[in-house]
Amino acid sequence: MKLAIFVCLVAAAAAAPQDYYQQQPEIRLLSYRFNSDDKGNYEYGYEQDNGQRVEEVGKSIPGYEPETGSISKVGSFEFVSPEGQQFRVDYTSGEEGFLPSGAHLPVAPAQLPEYQAHQQQFPELY
Repeated sequence: MKLAIFVCLVAAAAAAPQDYYQQQPEIRLLSYRFNSDDKGNYEYGYEQDNGQRVEEVGKSIPGYEPETGSISKVGSFEFVSPEGQQFRVDYTSGEEGFLPSGAHLPVAPAQLPEYQAHQQQFPELY
């Protein structure tokens, strides 16, 4: 049994691409910043030479009880696809959830009038 496991491990190692890290181009960090305060607020960002860029600002929102609260975030990230097209996503994140927007992202359809009427008629269900 041990021999079978050993043979499988050797076969898996031999089948793995040996030049994986040689195929990947080296990506350099052009800029980086991170600032925070003692209240939990922060901002950070970085840019790489492959076109990737990230910016984010987080604001700590204290809760009504000690050790509770939430963080509200606003930010964006940019990247270049393998086809060479540049994409940018702007977002907010907080109590409403993660809300991304970008020219390449689909837009949610408008609410159906029947659903909205039902929501107004039976608010306890929502």
